[in-house]
Amino acid sequence: MDHTSIAIVGGGLSGTLTAIHLLRTAREATTVYLIEKEPRKMHRGVAYSSSLPFQPLNVPAARMTLFPEMPHHFLDWLTEHQPVYPTLLPDPISPDSFVPRCVFGDYVEDCLAVAEADALKGVRLVRLTQEVLAVEKRGKNYSFAVSLRNGSQVMAQKVVLALGNLPPADLPIPNKAFYQSPLYKASPWSPEILNALPAHAPVLLLGSSLTMVDLVGSLVKKGHQGKIYVVSRHGLLPQTHQVDAVPYPLAPVRLQRPLSPLKAMRLLRKEVRKAAQEGYAWHSVVDALRDSLSGIWHNFSFQEKKQFLRHVKPYWEIHRHRMPLASSLMLRQLQEKGQLEVKAASLVDLHANGKMVHAEIRERGNTGTQILEVAMVINCTGPLCDYTKSKDPLVQQLLSEGLICPDDLKMGVTATPAGNLLNAEGLPIENLFTLGPPLKGLLYESTALREIRHQAASLASLLLFGEAMLEAALP
Repeated sequence: MDHTSIAIVGGGLSGTLTAIHLLRTAREATTVYLIEKEPRKMHRGVAYSSSLPFQPLNVPAARMTLFPEMPHHFLDWLTEHQPVYPTLLPDPISPDSFVPRCVFGDYVEDCLAVAEADALKGVRLVRLTQEVLAVEKRGKNYSFAVSLRNGSQVMAQKVVLALGNLPPADLPIPNKAFYQSPLYKASPWSPEILNALPAHAPVLLLGSSLTMVDLVGSLVKKGHQGKIYVVSRHGLLPQTHQVDAVPYPLAPVRLQRPLSPLKAMRLLRKEVRKAAQEGYAWHSVVDALRDSLSGIWHNFSFQEKKQFLRHVKPYWEIHRHRMPLASSLMLRQLQEKGQLEVKAASLVDLHANGKMVHAEIRERGNTGTQILEVAMVINCTGPLCDYTKSKDPLVQQLLSEGLICPDDLKMGVTATPAGNLLNAEGLPIENLFTLGPPLKGLLYESTALREIRHQAASLASLLLFGEAMLEAALP
């Protein structure tokens, strides 16, 4: 056909990056529909749209370019726009700076505007701020009808489900009615959280990942004086970045022989020891391993993947997803003065008692339970990965129509490495694609900018020219 129409469902980082590459590379008449239901999340998603006062990127600015072929693109953009952010950015900009996430969101939006302005004649972007209720297969000239909440439809030949991360799931407890209480916040990004919590009130954060770090920093920045309890199964905090770590020259991991999670960890520890003898930090070894991770994950059997998730993942994640030094020092200071207490414990139950919450927990290694009395409970456990548990009407429709199928581990959906979604029989669904977090079950590493920018460039080439520009990351 002379004209190509592509609908991207989801306007966060994954969707916006795909739109950018489509606009930059399309050579014939093409309409790109970028559809996002929440105006504040357009071009930003959850990660870069939050109004929390403390939310730095967890990667130094030098590594946050949208375009790997232009490694200094983000740094140059920051230098050019520094006068716009006199209170948010240092002057001069350092490659090692951890800049606020909202600034990176502005950068993503600006890159899209540039791609739109520079697109060839006949290549256009249509932004739609609407909730998508259904994506249905059609015949003849258009492959899909994308139904919006306002009653209209977008007809598209190809559809990209850029769904990003699903909202966190409520932890299983006997008293599920508590989750309807105003004393519970299901999402840490809820803008009313900080204003609703009295300055001296104790608070319980469920989960100890980077999301928790951002929320603790925001509470401190707002002058919160109350006790902050953090509860997670292992009680592990993210490790700290070492920005001056020299890159480690690690050869690609060979997968000709079985490599169980235990063997993989032994090899990693051996490599870290070898690197240390040569003057390299463990941070550089972990970073160098990223290019081999999807292949290693793919090489595990189903049972080995389950073993990894249960026994290795908590320790891998805190070394892989690190926090800035300033965040680490903040947490340490709060712990030393007794305001922050991190507990390795499981949540037993939650009960509202007037204006307070009685949180029953069981600390790791103990048989008995204890009660924490707090004014609010905030879910910082991270995104839901099991699509069968999502209450989103679009996800439910896609599941019922067989247009997405959960993977065996319930970490995402089934798809080819190039992002073509698979049906229940494991066959590709023509012209229906995804990228980013939904591919975590297939690739494991599929949520960070480094992986998503690779996927978006490759997917744009596949959508426009029928072949992926970049090789898939699997053997």
